[in-house]
Amino acid sequence: MNNHEKQPFVFQTKEGLTVNLIKKPGYHQFLASLTARFGSLTTTMMINENQQIIIPAGTAHFLEHKIFDKKDGDALIRFTELGADANAFTGPNQTTYYFTATSRVLENLAWLMDFVQEPYFTEEKVVRERGIIEEEIKLYQDDPAWQLYQGIIGLLYPQSALSQYIAGTKNSLQEITPDLLYQIHAAFYQPENLVLTVVGDFDTSELMAFIKNQQGQISSQKETVFVPKEDLAKQVSFAAQKKQGLSLEKGAYGLRLPSRPETISGIERVKEILLGELALDLVFGDQTAWFQDVYDQGIFGDDFDYEYSNFGPYQYLTFFADGEKQDQVQESLTKRLAEAAAVLAESQTDFNRLQKALAGQTLASQNRPDRLGLDEDLALYGVSLFDKMNLITRFCLDDVVECGKRLFEGGRLTRLVLEK
Repeated sequence: MNNHEKQPFVFQTKEGLTVNLIKKPGYHQFLASLTARFGSLTTTMMINENQQIIIPAGTAHFLEHKIFDKKDGDALIRFTELGADANAFTGPNQTTYYFTATSRVLENLAWLMDFVQEPYFTEEKVVRERGIIEEEIKLYQDDPAWQLYQGIIGLLYPQSALSQYIAGTKNSLQEITPDLLYQIHAAFYQPENLVLTVVGDFDTSELMAFIKNQQGQISSQKETVFVPKEDLAKQVSFAAQKKQGLSLEKGAYGLRLPSRPETISGIERVKEILLGELALDLVFGDQTAWFQDVYDQGIFGDDFDYEYSNFGPYQYLTFFADGEKQDQVQESLTKRLAEAAAVLAESQTDFNRLQKALAGQTLASQNRPDRLGLDEDLALYGVSLFDKMNLITRFCLDDVVECGKRLFEGGRLTRLVLEK
């Protein structure tokens, strides 16, 4: 087995498209994803250093939908005709289009590369899409989980791009036009800003030649674009409650942390995220005596959840808990955060076990084409599951303790409660 069968074989076409080929001998399923490094957090761009263009909330998500709309119909129909399942999703920093198939894989791959990079927008189709997404927004506004997450982010990062709903608002959708979509596509959907990942059993040399030839046939318009750094406003409110008419109260708690330096490398960012997840599990995981105690007291239930987020200028912790004892939830979290450093320092046994579990999960993920092909860190930072496996196995408790100093020392816990 040669080296690129064990990890992504990476190359660039002469047009600038980055390609990851992940060979999985014996696999029948073939997955390919094409990611644009453009998501909901990009709200402004400068063209030729003097023309500022405001990107309305929801534009990345709107563009994702309209990319599928072609002059001859829906691009999904063509995938169906070729025997493939296709879809797309938009995140804070990316928009990804992908398909899975077991046959006619080169035809599907050619179509993926073509339809994403050759847009077709009309006023009629844009107007129709506004109505569709407005209905989608209404559905989410009735979802308590969505209200909870958006609400706590709005408290942590007021007036930020992250606090805006990824689908936008009724007003922001009115500002999206075909001309704007063409401008954004020219700025962010060009080869230099795209990453193609292919997972399956293939001849690497033949597939490499096919991709280079296919990309060479696709026309592109290149804009010189600059994205200004987002300046985050200070947090001004640390508590809120909303009447939601629920049968059971829901609480969200957040801790805004200092932004990471812009100069941090992709591998360092991923390392911080992995260490942060381990630190949270060691302090708040259901294996801890602390959790068993608050669970037995009825303060927390099986729904208790937590997350560490670290991307762009954003770095924060979130906790979620249902129930009528939200004051006790807040008190328990605050006390646990204060003792977190001491807890981590005494967690060698738990660390050894969680490290092995995380390594096992990462190893198992390498046998799933979807986890390999849709890996956000690979698309954004060039850090694969194979790289993450190497990082995880080299961690020691001191690394987690040091990470804990950044996550748990200082800051004020923010609270949002959706009431009955």
